Amino acid sequence: METSHHGMTLSYLYDRRLLVKALVVGLLIGHACAAEPAPPTAVAPFAADQAKAHQAEWAKHLATSVEQQNSLGMTVVLIPPGEFMMGSSPDQIEFALQWLTTIPRIAPGEADRLRNEEQPQHRVVLTRPIRIGRTEVTVGQFRQFVEATNYVTETERFGGGNSSKAGETDPAKRTAIWHSPGYKVTNQSPVTQITWNDMIAFCNWLSEREHRERCYRQSDQGVWMRVANANGYRLPTEAEWEFACRAGTTTHYSFGDEVAALDDYAWFNRTAEKGKEIGARPVAAKRPNPFGLFDMHGNAWERCQDFHDSTWYGKSPLEDPQGPATGSHRIVRGAGWHYFDLHCRSAYRNNYSPISRTGNTGFRVVCGL
Repeated sequence: METSHHGMTLSYLYDRRLLVKALVVGLLIGHACAAEPAPPTAVAPFAADQAKAHQAEWAKHLATSVEQQNSLGMTVVLIPPGEFMMGSSPDQIEFALQWLTTIPRIAPGEADRLRNEEQPQHRVVLTRPIRIGRTEVTVGQFRQFVEATNYVTETERFGGGNSSKAGETDPAKRTAIWHSPGYKVTNQSPVTQITWNDMIAFCNWLSEREHRERCYRQSDQGVWMRVANANGYRLPTEAEWEFACRAGTTTHYSFGDEVAALDDYAWFNRTAEKGKEIGARPVAAKRPNPFGLFDMHGNAWERCQDFHDSTWYGKSPLEDPQGPATGSHRIVRGAGWHYFDLHCRSAYRNNYSPISRTGNTGFRVVCGL
């Protein structure tokens, strides 16, 4: 048997080389598997079955599930990165203006809002997958926050709900608070009659509860500022909200353009104001959209992260728009139970002051994976 000058057999050295080579090859293969290309992004338009396929492919790629339950029992749903046309086309705007003439209660400036705020329709690219609440945050989930922290809402401190005043003096409004918004609720009803700051407090608490990085910090002036790239709970950006709502569609609603079909998907004036039975209804009682999200149309307006700017669509960036840097009002989307089919459209924009609180307005959370 041949030996080296160190006394080791050549076959031993050869075996060692084979072993090292095998380890290197194994590491390279493992690295290649780990760096397996991501699935294609979800570029609208796409059909309902493709919406679910995009979610499943991204869940597999990220070694997770499409739906997860968090520590509150809240289901959060994976939304893949994607691209879509945000806002309304000129034809859709003209149709909405004709539609407006059939609405019995028209807010001042409503026609101008339709003309100016939903256009120009523009391309948006969302580069990261997120999770979003399957439903609006419920009374029961908000109750867990209040009981765990002894939190007193701004609504209670400001003197009651159905108001935009920091010092409401109308005694009739004092009883309108989160667990008694002015109509009958259960733990499964969307929580309303809370301010934007109340929602941020809930998000930060839930982030800490699950050992996630808080998404909001207070500035020296006491204003809540979003922490970039934090993976905790937060409000969705307006672009994230519309992409999740549309779920691949380019129509007025996430199920098409048929107004009569809205009754199957949404609580709004025609379905939620019947005789003495009024108000928001328990979540997930209607049909979901293609991403599996409930009540994106109707039930409660949903607060977004973005400041409001009526001209924002003309200057919004292509990738991951965060909204204007400053403003006085915040965006709300989706429409509430007291509103009309026109307002439930995927593209419809509204805005409230941060301290505004009504029995029509709630929120839905987003978090990182």
